[in-house]
Amino acid sequence: MTNVNTLQALLKSDPKSRQLFDSFPMDAQVALQEQRQSIHTYEDLKAAAASFQQRNSGR
Repeated sequence: MTNVNTLQALLKSDPKSRQLFDSFPMDAQVALQEQRQSIHTYEDLKAAAASFQQRNSGR
């Protein structure tokens, strides 16, 4: 599993993470970029995205 210091580095070094990130709507991508300090692995990215989707499904 790739473990890096920033979301940007993760997206550059891990194609699976990049593919997952690119599959999100733009508002989710922006929200995830704002959380970039807490995203270091694919699993972090997946969990952050799930959390974002869960929060927004209650609108």
